[in-house]
Amino acid sequence: MDTIYLAAGVGNRMKMELPKQFMPLYGKPIMVYALDVLEKIESIENIYIMCHPDFMDMYEKILEDYRLEKCTLVAGGETRQDSVQNGLAHVKSDRVLIHEAARPLISEELVNGLLQHTDPAVVPTIPVTFTVSAGDDVMTEELDRSKLHNVQLPQVFDTEILRRAHKAAQDEGYNATEDGILVFRIGETVRFIQGAENNIKITTPFDKIIVERMLDGQ
Repeated sequence: MDTIYLAAGVGNRMKMELPKQFMPLYGKPIMVYALDVLEKIESIENIYIMCHPDFMDMYEKILEDYRLEKCTLVAGGETRQDSVQNGLAHVKSDRVLIHEAARPLISEELVNGLLQHTDPAVVPTIPVTFTVSAGDDVMTEELDRSKLHNVQLPQVFDTEILRRAHKAAQDEGYNATEDGILVFRIGETVRFIQGAENNIKITTPFDKIIVERMLDGQ
């Protein structure tokens, strides 16, 4: 199976000079943590790292320093969706796994759980444990959190169905922040499985503090 690894973002909300995928977490770039896990999974043969073209030398050094042998660098696009499309152009396997560098705490158990399913899309989620409402300046709608899902990555897809979903989104001018919704929009099944509470996405400096405490066992 091939993997598309999203690591081409700028990470403006981290307020750093370099993109957050290069940010050190106990001396190791954040992007390396999940790559180490993916490299160990036997069924994953190729990992296409979607890269910011202005920092290619940094990606190359990381691959060399951490001996990431399954990885190939691919230029990312203007948006996350563009980057996935660029990656799909390289994928040759019938099914494809998509992950992102900003989620460093994945496990082999989580990935193997995804790989057990054969649905067009397999997406890990965790329950929404807080109250959610809709509206701008005032509340306009009450949302039932028992029917809501906090969507995570990694996700696994039927490659051709995902390509078709991206083509449909492109034709419609629709842009999504994850790929499960694109598959859902073309009428295909999106299977939810149990995600992991510690599978945190590092978006802000506070998220990094949380991940550091988790790595400390706190």
